[in-house]
Amino acid sequence: MMKDQEIAVTIKEYYRRFRRWQQSGPHYVNRHEGSVQHCHNCGTEFADNFCPRCGQRAGVGRVGWDSIKENIAILWGLDSRSLTYTLVQLLGRPGYLVREYISGRRQVSFPPIKMLVIVCLFVVIFETVFHLHKDVVSLTFNDQSVSKVIEWINSQKSWATLLVNSLFILPTWLVFRYAPAYPRHTLPEGFFLQVFLSVLALILGFVGYVSETVETIIDLIFMYITYRQLFGYGRWGTLWRLVVVELSQMAVVAIFVATVIVYLYEENDRDTMIIAFQIILVSVIVLTTVMLYVTHIINKRTFNRELMGS
Repeated sequence: MMKDQEIAVTIKEYYRRFRRWQQSGPHYVNRHEGSVQHCHNCGTEFADNFCPRCGQRAGVGRVGWDSIKENIAILWGLDSRSLTYTLVQLLGRPGYLVREYISGRRQVSFPPIKMLVIVCLFVVIFETVFHLHKDVVSLTFNDQSVSKVIEWINSQKSWATLLVNSLFILPTWLVFRYAPAYPRHTLPEGFFLQVFLSVLALILGFVGYVSETVETIIDLIFMYITYRQLFGYGRWGTLWRLVVVELSQMAVVAIFVATVIVYLYEENDRDTMIIAFQIILVSVIVLTTVMLYVTHIINKRTFNRELMGS
């Protein structure tokens, strides 16, 4: 019995340490404090990691073997803003990392769009070496022209993932605009949020080679964690708002699929299909608009109430 209690206490302690690590964020370390550095680019003397005048890194001198290593490291994202470091941060504390980046702390992260391209390149190499394949858009149609478009989209895995995730930008802005931890969320910030989530989706895609169902569940869990850490709502507050965002994205996909089906339908039955499509389209748009509007009003009133209370 004592052993079980000790294990429980140990697990709780590790969890507390993990939570402290999540919330602490990155720390700036001055490796040259107390030592005067001479910038070979502009001649300024300083005691920091970078020259305050031109931004060149301390310790840079004549080209040598280390210069080759450093340039290769920069190309593959292993320099001061390490790609591997950012991926660990993204998997361990995704919402906090995104908040730090979009609020102005750019140096905490490897450039997200560049990270998306590099991770996608690694995924493509992995699929080629191990003869695996998994589409971003798994819809199939008999029409050759539509199939070619979908095939081209799947060949551009990084941009296709970002395109699918971009459908979340507007609903996220409407649903989380008055969030307690990050109010006044903007559309450009939403774009970079989805870039980070696209990187996560590509990484979690490795699970999809074993089970796509498990991949979908894990992807939704990471979305929930990201939104909760970024916006600061509680468990249920984040959950029901995330459901609204997901339903909005599904509505856009449903409209797209219905449009393609009407386009591919036989000419003699197309009039009937167009009428049915119009009914579905209007219904989906009205329901989605009402759902987003009601959520927006609830958030705004809650935010104003908390603002007045403080």
